[in-house]
Amino acid sequence: METVYMKEFLVLAKMCNYGRAADELYISQSSLFNHIKALEAELSVPLFERSGKKIVVSEYGQMFLPYARRIIDATECFENDVKEKKLDASRAILIGTQYRLTELVRKFRGACKNYMLYTMDSRNVEETLYESGCELAFIRNLKDPEGKFNVVPYVNDSFCAVLYKSHPYADRKSLKLEELKKENFVMLSSLKGKENDGITLCKKAGFAPKVVMTVLSGSEAAKLVNDGLGISILLKKTIQAERLENVILVDLEPRVDCEISLCWRKDVVLSEGARRFVEFVRGLHP
Repeated sequence: METVYMKEFLVLAKMCNYGRAADELYISQSSLFNHIKALEAELSVPLFERSGKKIVVSEYGQMFLPYARRIIDATECFENDVKEKKLDASRAILIGTQYRLTELVRKFRGACKNYMLYTMDSRNVEETLYESGCELAFIRNLKDPEGKFNVVPYVNDSFCAVLYKSHPYADRKSLKLEELKKENFVMLSSLKGKENDGITLCKKAGFAPKVVMTVLSGSEAAKLVNDGLGISILLKKTIQAERLENVILVDLEPRVDCEISLCWRKDVVLSEGARRFVEFVRGLHP
């Protein structure tokens, strides 16, 4: 049963005049007449009848009126829900990341309140942008020899030793990682298939760190260092934002730099929300 025919039935039932109803619907009288006849044939009852030179809604038409209104209302509600869901989907932005984005997310949400950001931990650019459903990714030290990705530089950071204020090395400007080989470490949990960066750096310095606790975020690790439960190796700028009173950041020697880039595949068309986010990140470094 064509819902458009039911809408036309409701208009004709209100006006009881084919000419005026056709004008209201922006169709010809003959089209309207044929649509009503098709609806009557499907229902096997007459919906209108003649009363002199006029038409009136028949007894069956009166019975059909509330059903037609409910069907049209339900159809329109469904169509509106579908439109809203599609709109929500266009405003949702899924981002894979190897870097803490708390401050960036806050700024973007403040400037673009209609969009929602969802982040997930990223192991590598290939998996993140080809398998996880993410449109965008923040990747450390991106390697793209084949030129498959668009890239927007985001921030340069470096790893540092995160010490509690009473630590013997807290007054140092820099230190070598091997000087910390006897320390208790609070480290980030390793992602599946990818060893934690702090552990990797310690191994490169010639020792396996004594890890007394693992946590999910640098923020958690820094807070545990603040409570004196151990030390950690984390990216400097992400921990500076925590402003913890009992935490001291000491540079590593030699310096271990990390370039964070926003990237996305060249062979895909970004959603409205993803395009807006890229524009926002570009605007941070004009």
